[in-house]
Amino acid sequence: MAFTCALCGEIHVGETRDIRMGLPEPIFVLDELERDRRARVGEDSAVLQAPEGERFFVRGLLELPIEDEDGYFGYGTWIEVSRPDFEALGELWHDDEGWRSDPFEGTLANELSPYAATEGLAVQIRLRDVKLLPLVALEHGDHELVGAQQHGISAHRVHELAATVA
Repeated sequence: MAFTCALCGEIHVGETRDIRMGLPEPIFVLDELERDRRARVGEDSAVLQAPEGERFFVRGLLELPIEDEDGYFGYGTWIEVSRPDFEALGELWHDDEGWRSDPFEGTLANELSPYAATEGLAVQIRLRDVKLLPLVALEHGDHELVGAQQHGISAHRVHELAATVA
């Protein structure tokens, strides 16, 4: 099985092990004109001019460990954060010592299909090496995705998740 990488455009052999979300859900649902008018989207950050005020987003990596393997299935997802955290993350993101900072709080800003009702789940994001996206850790709860991150997923589930982007 092969797939085309969303980052480099190259074809890779094997099953995809990650899904990269293109935009935060509140920006994705806007039509193109509204999006151009109200959103500023960079590679790993975004700001939305909303009726209730500005909303701030950063990209992170939510890893689901794979049972009986060293690897993980990852969602490159968007996280909504407060303005102060957005500004602090902007300062620390490319700092070689940024990984030493305390985690930041936020909420998932994407629906991570086939999991249901993921937008709005509470998370913590932790900076790490400047070449890597921050890690996303779901807060404890009863959601299926929380259980998947805490306990891992089967190889069969990896195949099901990969099929959602095939």
